[in-house]
Order: sequence, then C-alpha cells, then structure tokens
Amino acid sequence: MKAAHPDRPARPLLIIGWDGATPELTNAWMADGTLPNLAQLARRGVAAPLRSLVHPLSPAAWTSMFTGLNPGRHGIWDFGHRQRGTYEVHHTDARARHGASLWDIADDCGLRSVVMNVPLSHPSREPRAGLFVPGLGASTLQGATWPLGLAELISQQAPSYSIDVNSYEHADPAAFVGALHTMIDARALVAEALLRRERPDLFVCTFVATDRVQHAFWKQSAFPWSEPARSGWRFADAVKDVYRALDASLGRLVHAAGPDATVLVVSDHGFGDLDGDLFLNSVLEDLGLLEVWRPAEPGASGLLGRLRRWLRPDPGASAHRPDFADIRWEGTRAYSRGLFGQIWLNLRGREPLGQVEPGPEADAVLTAITERLLTLRTPDGREPLIDAVFRGGDLYEGPLLLDAPDLVVVPRDYRWMTRSGREIGPRGQLFGPAAIGHTGNHRMNGVLVAGGPGVQPNEHLPIQRLIDVTPTALALLGIEVPRQLDGRPMTQLLGCDVGWTDELPWREPVDAADPEEPDQLARALEGLGYLSR
Repeated sequence: MKAAHPDRPARPLLIIGWDGATPELTNAWMADGTLPNLAQLARRGVAAPLRSLVHPLSPAAWTSMFTGLNPGRHGIWDFGHRQRGTYEVHHTDARARHGASLWDIADDCGLRSVVMNVPLSHPSREPRAGLFVPGLGASTLQGATWPLGLAELISQQAPSYSIDVNSYEHADPAAFVGALHTMIDARALVAEALLRRERPDLFVCTFVATDRVQHAFWKQSAFPWSEPARSGWRFADAVKDVYRALDASLGRLVHAAGPDATVLVVSDHGFGDLDGDLFLNSVLEDLGLLEVWRPAEPGASGLLGRLRRWLRPDPGASAHRPDFADIRWEGTRAYSRGLFGQIWLNLRGREPLGQVEPGPEADAVLTAITERLLTLRTPDGREPLIDAVFRGGDLYEGPLLLDAPDLVVVPRDYRWMTRSGREIGPRGQLFGPAAIGHTGNHRMNGVLVAGGPGVQPNEHLPIQRLIDVTPTALALLGIEVPRQLDGRPMTQLLGCDVGWTDELPWREPVDAADPEEPDQLARALEGLGYLSR
C-alpha cells in the first residue's frame, strides 16, 4: 500500500462516531439550533442518511464501516458467534475479525493514528505509530491500550473515564443519566488532549451514549424503570441532552484539529420504536421443525424428565424458561438464535446432529419457513409482521459465508427483535415484552455529516452506504483504495482524486489469549440488553 499522492501532505482526518445517532433527530436539531456544531459542519460540506447493514447490529456495522468489507469477509455478524461443528455460541470480540481496519492501512502507509472506543475493536495489535484505546468488548483499560502505559495516563487525567454505561446497572434512572454525561465528559476530555498532543493523521473516536440513552428513553410514554407516573416526566429531554453534550464535544474536537482537518460524523445505525421481543422459535415449533423439552409436557415425568430435573436444581415448571439446553437436536431441523432475526438449519455435515440434507432438501425447508414467516401479522392483526426474509448467501459473500445465518429475518421496521438468550418463549407465544424494558431499537438509516478539505459541498447528497466509509476515508487521506474492498469511495461527496490499487491489505484475526474473564463481556452485553439474563 502507498499514498496515492506522495507529494501531497496528508490532511488530518477526524472520524467521530455517534453510536445509534439517527437522522430524524439530527436533522431537526440542526435546523432548530440544538446542534450548532454539527449544523456548521453540514453547512461546510454534506449531510445525508447512512445506510447500515442487514441487520443493523453494532458489531457487524462498525466492523464493516472500518474495514470496507461485508461480514462474509470480515466474519462478524452478531455479539455472539457459533463455534463451527458445535451448537455453542461464544461472545464475539476482535479476535474473530478478518481483514485490515482503516487504521491498519494507515499504519502500513506510515501515517499516525489515534483510535478510541470503537466497539468490538479489542483486542488489538500494537500499532507501529499511534495510540489505541478500546471500546465495547473490553471491561477495563488496563492491559488493553497501546501503549500499555496509556491506560494509567488516562486514569490520571480523567479518573471517571469509563468504556461504557448501561441502564441495567442503575435502579435509579437519574443515576444512569448522570453516568452517561460523566462518560461523555471524560471521553471528550481525553480525546481532545490526545488530539492536541499527538496531532495524528487519522483520529477516530466513538461515543456510545446516544445508543444507550435511546434504548432506554426513546418512548417517553413507556418509561423503562418502575413508577413511571412519578418519575418519568423528569427525563423528557434525556435524549436531547445527550445529543447536546456530544455536539459540544464535537465543537471542541473540530477546534482542536484546526482548519485543515476534514471531519466525518457517522453512526452505525439509526433508531426508532421498540414494541417488544419476538420468539421465532415458536414458528419453527409450530411447523414441526424444532423440538423443545418443556417440564409440563407429557413424558416429562419419565426417566428423561427426572434426569433433567436432577441436572437442573429446582426447575419449577412455571418458572422454567426453555433455552438451547432443552432442544432435542435429533428431532430439530431448524432453529433461531441471536439478535434481530436469524435462523439456521440443523444441517448434516455442519451441525453435530444435523437432520437436513444440503441441497434440495435444505432449499425446501428454507422455502417453507420463509413462506410461513411472510404470513405472520403484528399483534393487532393490521400489518405484516415480517418485512423481508433473505437467504444468507443473497446478503453476504466471501470465504466466511459458512458462518452466516441461513435465513435473515427482518421484523417490521425493526419494531420487534429476537434477543440472545431469550429465543425460546412459552409454547405458542410469538410476542413478549422487551426483556429489560427497552423502548427503542435500531433502524437502518444512520447519520453522515462531513466537511472540510476534500469534501465537496452538496445540499442534496442522497443516502450513502456505511460500508463505503473506509474507502472514502482512504481517499481523503491520500491513500490508494483497494479495488477488492466491498465498499467504494463516496464520489458524490469527494472533492479530491481517488487513487486505486489491486493490492488488498489483510490481517488475520488477532492471536491473543482471552482478554477478559469469561463472564465480563457477558455482563456488559446483559446490561446493554443484547443478552438476556
């Protein structure tokens, strides 16, 4: 890899991530003066929706954004990934990621980077030039920054610095809101200090507070904590206040970077209403494709039932919630697992007790499931429940396609979602309340606002693709864009030349020991609502 224009000094590039920022809010609040710094950046350049992936899940979305690759090439779809040849699901971190990140490529070209808080970027290789601070996936900075001593410097400068904050940890919503703003202030302080001190060619910093506050407070009429009538009104501006705080931090970072810097503000997905959880395995049970042991069923009192009760202390039929340990795989042909809507066949040669033959038989089962899903209606019966059902091979491509879901199910406008650890509900029950009281969920359209040298002002920029952020960033940095990336430079945005190369930078997954205690990431995902207790 090399710079496309070696005689041209690299302009500093800032990429500021606002996790879950949604154009419905940013557009309105740029217009009414709530977000003056974001509005000023848009006036200098462009603002447009940024189309996420199907599904708009943060692990896949941020990874595709910062590699320019689809999940079939980088290998990350969800917060959990199936272990090949088993029915086990392990929590996902950067050790599952294939391909080079934007900062890997910049490093190869001799540019200096500062990367802060990108979700699922930990553990990371030590950069030859630059600094790294982990995001979601690391529970502590200690032993996770590059250089290692950076963790101590951050804790000295910002003792309240935290990687993440979530609502589940706070019985009091006021404490949660306060923790969010403490997190924003500390991150902004450290980010500005590192930007001024290091003067990097590439600066990447992600703020996750927008996602966390919107999950909890999106529907003001359905307060997620107890006693909404007495306490809910106090937090009517909770979402707006977080956006205001991020806008203020954006202004400080833009000022610190100077007038020669190019700035991109991006989000991995948007936001909207969440109506509740969805149990797709109920559909598969009804079709006779999934067998689940339930304590109250006939035969539960036999030898097998007694053995299961012995293995499960105090199971209590009324309290027992079936999970994947209760599936009878010898009688199962398909099952749903993970977030938002993913279905796998129990395929011979792939699963240990596969029951479906690859080829025509598999195709027939997938077709039957698809046809049934498309007949489902929302609880009020007024609208179709499912917007679309895709074959994994139609959405993704690459050497890791084997790990993709066989079917990707898109619930209506993502108002309903499947939840890890809660995929199997009571018999015949398709819908349930959101497991931890969330009122908001992801949407496909995130945010792109960009301005500065290399950005061509355009008041009417159409919707852009998240996967095109890295190729666009490479062009802005003056680095040749690999033709083999799945993303392409946003030519309607760029006011600079694009150089191309046939060389594809690549990194194999990080070969590292488990960076956390086994249950630390699980606790973080539970707190964020991505994994049910």
